[in-house]
Amino acid sequence: MNDLKLYNSFCRFTIYSVFLVICAGGFVRMTGSGMGCPDWPKCFGSWIPPTTIADLPVNYKEIYSDRGYDKLDFNVFNTWAEYLNRLLGALAGFFCFGLLLLSIKNWINNSHQNSPQYSVHKNRHNKYLILFSIILVVLMACQAWMGALVVYSILSPFKITIHMFIALLIVALLIFLYHYTAPESSQKKWPSIKTPWLIFAISILLIQILLGTQVRESIDTLLDSHNKANIISQLPSIFNFHKTIALLVLFSNGIILFYYRQLIKQVLELKAIIFIICFLFCTGLFMNYQAFLGIYQWIHLISAVSLFMCQFSLLLKQFDLPIPKFP
Repeated sequence: MNDLKLYNSFCRFTIYSVFLVICAGGFVRMTGSGMGCPDWPKCFGSWIPPTTIADLPVNYKEIYSDRGYDKLDFNVFNTWAEYLNRLLGALAGFFCFGLLLLSIKNWINNSHQNSPQYSVHKNRHNKYLILFSIILVVLMACQAWMGALVVYSILSPFKITIHMFIALLIVALLIFLYHYTAPESSQKKWPSIKTPWLIFAISILLIQILLGTQVRESIDTLLDSHNKANIISQLPSIFNFHKTIALLVLFSNGIILFYYRQLIKQVLELKAIIFIICFLFCTGLFMNYQAFLGIYQWIHLISAVSLFMCQFSLLLKQFDLPIPKFP
């Protein structure tokens, strides 16, 4: 396998791994396992988390009282759910570092090429590939740092929101790198849709995700003093705004599907958008009438991230990306 196929294939698996981390993070959020490990990167001061309360110091509540354990009890499920999320994040980080090494290897191999086909212009794209890969590794490092801040802030809603948007930025960069290194034969020219419509759809979705995190923060605050079944009536006006923006999400994606209607059977992203929109609205309705049941929140979050990935991939297909030349 040449460097082009290797980088592109490895990039695809890295996208899967980052998406899996987002799923795991959503599961941790859904189950309330975020403080399952009160420290970072270790868990209760150990690289292997405890499996029973007997593995902890007798005064563990006092030791971790500043992390809320004066009111929390050790829960092995929460601990391992949070720690497995961290392990998946570390694995995704290694994959991103592997992409950086592959980009450097490609540049070194190309620098020894004497063939005229490896012009200065083309070699510049190989350097760009290294630059983008470095940015990816830096973003993963920032994400790990933000994960630590989330723990040390005892799950600050604001920091959780930043954590989420860094994850989306990482996914977007990986999708870009996947298209950037795709073989020329796989880069088809799609019928043009006005790019502003795609940008509009992505922007509306990002606003909707932000509003969704604000709604979740309001729910977490109200849970301390209200019964879960009565929370909806107590939510601030941002919840109604979130439901209104959902109609814009439907409208913007309807425009995309209309313009691409002849390609729906051929393009994976378009077929996925149809199913994802259905999942988003169904889970939104179920949450509204079933007091924000956790499983619906998780599916709702994963659907929103999946929709962003599909939209961004379609956006990149509107451009003729320069293909780095690999030996």
